[in-house]
Amino acid sequence: MKEQKPVSCKCSDCRAERNTKKRRHYRRFFRGLIMAGLVCCLLVMLACAGYFFLQYRGRSSLNQRARETGNVELTLQLNDPVLPEKNKVLELQEGQILVEGEVYQYNEEILTFLCMGIDSRSGIIQEKIPGEAGQADVLMLLIVNPQKKEVDMVTINRDTMINVEVYDRDGIYLGEEKGQITLQYAYGNGREKSCELMEKAVSTLFFGIPIHGYVAMDMKSIPTLNDAVGGVEVTILDDMTDDKKNWKKGEKVLLSGEDALYYIRQREIEVKETGSNIRRIQRQKQYLGLYVDKLKQRVSEDITFALSLLGELGKHLVTSLTVEEVAYLSGSLLNYHFSGDHMLSIPGESVMGVNEEFYADDRAIKQLVVKLFYEKVE
Repeated sequence: MKEQKPVSCKCSDCRAERNTKKRRHYRRFFRGLIMAGLVCCLLVMLACAGYFFLQYRGRSSLNQRARETGNVELTLQLNDPVLPEKNKVLELQEGQILVEGEVYQYNEEILTFLCMGIDSRSGIIQEKIPGEAGQADVLMLLIVNPQKKEVDMVTINRDTMINVEVYDRDGIYLGEEKGQITLQYAYGNGREKSCELMEKAVSTLFFGIPIHGYVAMDMKSIPTLNDAVGGVEVTILDDMTDDKKNWKKGEKVLLSGEDALYYIRQREIEVKETGSNIRRIQRQKQYLGLYVDKLKQRVSEDITFALSLLGELGKHLVTSLTVEEVAYLSGSLLNYHFSGDHMLSIPGESVMGVNEEFYADDRAIKQLVVKLFYEKVE
C-alpha cells in the first residue's frame, strides 16, 4: 500500500507555528546575507587601504630619491654669469644658472625616469656577456613635474652618437669609443648593469640631469601591453607594404597582438637613406600617446591594473622602481596633464655612415633642459 504524505494541519496554532519558522528562516538568511556583504565590504576596504598604503610608501620613497639628487650640479651653462650692464660677476646660488641675462633655478621636485625598449634575441630574462647584451632600440625620458601636474616625454634617437663606455667579455673597462647610444646597453649584463650604463649615458647627454629610476622592457612584450588595454587604433603615418603588411598612409588600423610590435619596430634598414629611425620615432610617439589614453582609462576603472600588468610582464621587464613606487605613480599620474604638446624630441642631424648616425644639437638640448628642469627666478 502506497504511503500517504501527512496533511498539514490548518488550525490557527499550526499556521502560526509554520509562519514563525518561516520568519526565523528568512531572518537567518538575511542576517547571513548582510554578514556576507559586510565581509565583502571589509575586504574591499582592506584592499583599498593596502593599496593606498603602498601609494603612500611609494610617494615617500620617490620624494627621498628626489632629495638625494636635489643638489645636483649640472654641466650646463648657457652664458657666463656676468651682468653686462654692471660689468661684474653675478653670484649665483646653488642650482642656479644664467640664461640670456635671466637667473634660473633647478626644480628639485622633478622626477625623471628612463624607459627603454630592448631588442635582444633571447630577451632580458638571463644575464649576458658584455658586448652581447642586446640594444636599447627605444629610449624615452619621462619627466614628472609635481608643481605643474604635468608629464613630459622626450624621445631619444637610438642612433645618437656619444662616447660609449666599452667593456670586454669579463666586464673589464677598456675605455671609450664613438658610437650609437643604443650600443651602451650591450656592454652591460643585459639587465641591471646595462640599465645603469644607459642611465649614465643619457644623464651625460642631458648635461648631468639626475635620473630617478629606469624601466627596461623586452620589445617582445609589446603585444601583451597592447592587448591588455584592448588594442590601440592608429592612423597609419607612412605606407608600410612588404611581405607581412599592406598598410596605406591615412588608413585607420586597430593594432592587436604582433601588429603593435610591427608598427613601432619596423624600419627601412635596407634602404641607404637617412631619417628611417626618425620616421620610426614618429610612429612610436603616435602610438604611445594613444596607448597612454587607453591605459589611463583602464587604471581609472581599476586602480590595481598597473600592478597586475606589471606582474603579468614578469621576467620580460627590469626596473629599479619598487612595487610601492609603481602603485603611487600609476595612481597619481591619472591627474597629470599629458598631451601631444608634451611629447618632445631632441633636435639634430642624421647622416649616413656605415650605419645611420644622429648628431644631437647640444645647444638645443641645453635649451630643452632649461625648459623642463628649471624655473625662472623672479
